[in-house]
Amino acid sequence: MIRRLLLLGLALSVLVVGTFTFGVPRAEAQRPIPVNIESTPPGAAVFLDSVEGTAPIGTTPMRNVRVPRGSHTLIFRLANHEENRLAVNIRRRRETFRVVLAPLGTIAVTAGNDAANGGSVRIDGQPVGTVPFRQNVQPGRHMVQVGREGFVTYSQWTDVAGGQVITIPVMLEQEAPETGSILVASDVSGSPIFVDGEPRGQTPSVLEGIPAGDHTIEIRPADSSLRPFSQSVRVIAGERAVVNATLQPEAPPGGTVTVICNAPGCQITLDGQSIGGSPATQTEVPAGQHIIEAMAPNYERSTQTIAVTAGQQSTTSIELSEGAAGAIVVNANVSGASVMIDGVDRGAPPVIVNDAPAGTHAIVVRAQNHEEFRTTCDTAPGQRCEINAELSALGVPVRIVTPQPGATIMVDGAEIGTTPWQGSLSVGEHRLDVTQEGMRPYSAPMPLTQTSETQLFDIPLVGADTLTEEERAERARRRDGAARVSMSRAAAPLGDDLAVADISVGWPYLAEGRLAVGFLNLFEVGFAFRTNFIRLYEFEGQFKLGWRPVRQASIGAFFRIGGGLGPSRDTDDLGIDDALIADPDADPDLVSQLSMDDSHGRTNDFFLSLEARGTLHFGPAGGVTIGAAVDYYRDTWAWNAFDHECRLASSSCEAANVAAAIASGDVADLVHDEVQNSVRFRLSVTFELIMSRRWNGWAQFEAAFGPARRVMGDVLFLNHDDTRLYARIGMTYKFGDVSEFIDLDDNAQDPY
Repeated sequence: MIRRLLLLGLALSVLVVGTFTFGVPRAEAQRPIPVNIESTPPGAAVFLDSVEGTAPIGTTPMRNVRVPRGSHTLIFRLANHEENRLAVNIRRRRETFRVVLAPLGTIAVTAGNDAANGGSVRIDGQPVGTVPFRQNVQPGRHMVQVGREGFVTYSQWTDVAGGQVITIPVMLEQEAPETGSILVASDVSGSPIFVDGEPRGQTPSVLEGIPAGDHTIEIRPADSSLRPFSQSVRVIAGERAVVNATLQPEAPPGGTVTVICNAPGCQITLDGQSIGGSPATQTEVPAGQHIIEAMAPNYERSTQTIAVTAGQQSTTSIELSEGAAGAIVVNANVSGASVMIDGVDRGAPPVIVNDAPAGTHAIVVRAQNHEEFRTTCDTAPGQRCEINAELSALGVPVRIVTPQPGATIMVDGAEIGTTPWQGSLSVGEHRLDVTQEGMRPYSAPMPLTQTSETQLFDIPLVGADTLTEEERAERARRRDGAARVSMSRAAAPLGDDLAVADISVGWPYLAEGRLAVGFLNLFEVGFAFRTNFIRLYEFEGQFKLGWRPVRQASIGAFFRIGGGLGPSRDTDDLGIDDALIADPDADPDLVSQLSMDDSHGRTNDFFLSLEARGTLHFGPAGGVTIGAAVDYYRDTWAWNAFDHECRLASSSCEAANVAAAIASGDVADLVHDEVQNSVRFRLSVTFELIMSRRWNGWAQFEAAFGPARRVMGDVLFLNHDDTRLYARIGMTYKFGDVSEFIDLDDNAQDPY
């Protein structure tokens, strides 16, 4: 029984633990958490995992939209842009997910002439609609075709970039005729004509609708005295072939034909052969029926038959009607262009066509590195159509965007619109300026070279008080460069906003600390404190002005001002009190005077210093600095004349001298607390080693020339005067806004 209870308890424990282990986290895993979803450009509808039968969860940008934890697919859809799918793992609150939506291109097909309206449009071989037509397509190269029965199919390859709209004006041209004609004449009128064995009338006759190709023309006269005629003729579509047959064994004498035409510049043909301008005369024309044709610019063409009698002159007059044709004149603003009229190359402009048939004509003007010019020209009878083609230099498709829309865009000083902007700009060097309220103005060169690819300019406008990434990186680079090579003891000042802390030990000041900061890479301001723990505690203000004309050397001026305090020195410190006690015969007035004047004031000093420095820099290794200075000191310190005499003797020497002075009443040398003013010249040399970007080590040696400072004598009670030879060793820590520092490549050029 107990075993069963234990097993039941164990099973319940496993069930409870499993529930909390596997059930609760799963429930938590499906609990929605807030995230941010963004797209560039904004305004995209966002679907979660599927778009079939589901509504979007929102439109970008979305803030704190709740999405179940776990793996999902975010589907972004925006008009005129490609769909984008982003696989995400939702696990952190307020995580931001971003995508960039690529814009689709657009092809617009318009009618360049009436024939193109309603034409069938195919894109990449697939039927998509009729003219006029507009459709979004994937960026890339596409084949656009427009066809219509009875017209030549229009085909054109076009490169479409994302966000670009390509407009194609289409002009359909009628298909060239597939048949020609044959003018058949003979020296015997009325002879039967056969084409490829089929009867086609009698001579003379113009046979229309003859299929292009080779044909056999036969003339079979009924009179057996006449000989039959056979000839192979090649018919070219749209052209007229001429056959002149001789049937009589011997040609009878011919006649003369004279043709008069009313139109200026009229040209006459006889049986298809030109006989000159009006009036035209042709002799030895075989007797019989002949075809005369007259044509003149801006006049309708006229054809008629004339009967010629051997040995006689036949004269006829032809009246041409005006307006049979019009004239086309095409000019262009680019030399070396080529002109196509109705698909026929007419050469370089200006092009003049005087016999253009009435109707609509397709005009295309092309020139290298220029946009193609297309238009139509309607010619009416007797009228002139003049086209002045303005060819624009090929533009470069350009798209300009900013983080926030509405920024003003200026190119070469002229405003062209606001962001986002898409259009075409000419090839060459341009200046791009972008401004927006509350943002820093942007200005940069914009070189454009010929390409069909859309050039995207994503302008990183930042707030008026915000540094760009490049500026932050440059500032960090310069600060890091300054930190790497700056030396606190050099002639050159510290870099802008770079600060240092110096700690050193030496003689005669046992400890010294200093803080300094640089401004504008030109000035340096500092503060120092030092002490020997016995005589003086000094404070000092510093100002440095320096210049580094070359990387290897710098010069500067260093100004110091300060002062210090120390403990007071009374008569007991000078051994006078002990001498008075030891001499019962001392003058009472003298005793009273010395007892009343027991304290002789606090030790203090004041100083000014002006130093010229020069430094040789050895790159990131360090440098050597030479200094020459003029120092002024004003020291106050109580002392007596026997201090110096007795330093090298026993301590009883000083006491004996003091006692003798008291006994004689000559106390002038007992106490001296008058001020010592001194001016000295000082030379120094400093060796500084750059150990890292943050730490330097240095050693300084100085020699002073001039009077010894009494306040610097016997500092450590070692019985010696001011040595006037000083030395210090110390460490420098360089600091600043180190969060913005970046590492420089070892070979990168240092800005300082």
